[in-house]
Amino acid sequence: MLKQYRTPNHYAAFVFLIAAIPILLLAQPPLDSLRTSVQVSLSASAASEEIPRNRLATFTIKLKWQGRLSDIEFNPLELPQLANFTIAGSSSSNWVGIENGQQTSIKTFEYSLRPEDLGMGYVEGQRVSYVDKGTGEQHSLYTSRVGIKVLDPVAESDEAPRGFILTIGLLLCAALVILVLQMEARAKKKEAARLVVIAEKPLEQEFVEELKATVDINTTNLKEAFVALSKLLRRYLHRRYEIPIQGISTQEVVAAFRQATAAEGQASDEQTTHIEEILQTCDLFKFSGEAGEPARLARVYALTENFLQMNNVTPARRNDAR
Repeated sequence: MLKQYRTPNHYAAFVFLIAAIPILLLAQPPLDSLRTSVQVSLSASAASEEIPRNRLATFTIKLKWQGRLSDIEFNPLELPQLANFTIAGSSSSNWVGIENGQQTSIKTFEYSLRPEDLGMGYVEGQRVSYVDKGTGEQHSLYTSRVGIKVLDPVAESDEAPRGFILTIGLLLCAALVILVLQMEARAKKKEAARLVVIAEKPLEQEFVEELKATVDINTTNLKEAFVALSKLLRRYLHRRYEIPIQGISTQEVVAAFRQATAAEGQASDEQTTHIEEILQTCDLFKFSGEAGEPARLARVYALTENFLQMNNVTPARRNDAR
């Protein structure tokens, strides 16, 4: 077996290594200095430097830190100190991700501010403190005072349409009232004209028109036509000569007609004969149960129409006759 011999050079290298270890240990940086530094920033801003009196201003505080996120612990954020504003609402959001190769967290606080009066309003400087848990140190960040000018109110988006609609509504109501009044006036005028026409229209003409409108000589229901024609003639005699409509026979009607016309000096045997034939024919088919004959219906229809036309006199002549 070969023996290993240590030369003086080996001993010198060993001694040098032993002596260098403490020096190397002293040269190492502290563990704290090996930690990745955390960068923290704070910003505050308003969405606009001017705001109308009837709008809400938006004020935002943004905290951003990069590095070892777990090393930073923020103290609760205090509400902003305001001048000429009140807080109408608030919200917050948090974003965590990678930015420029570093872990980044951004926490945003947003406040809706309601103006109190015209002029300048302010959000006082904000203080945010946090603790670096790696070193145990506490730090504070500050924002600058933010000013927002409050201007005169602006018209709401629905104010003009609302006023326009209100105006249109009032105009429509006024037009409707005018229309109703005009319609009432026209109706009254029309009614007055109708009454005048009625007053001027001879009674016989009124019954001739009713005869043509209610009695159809071509109808298949002949009995109903005879009944309608009899009622029409009796109603005319009642209105013209005040002869009763019911409870009186045909002969009595004829006698009353003869007496009434004689009293007016208008007695006519022909008219009396016509009335008698019309009523007797209508009674025949009304009470006998027979269906009736179209030719007989056409005759009494013609007799009735002819009687009314022959007896047609104006109201003035009628009054003179009486």
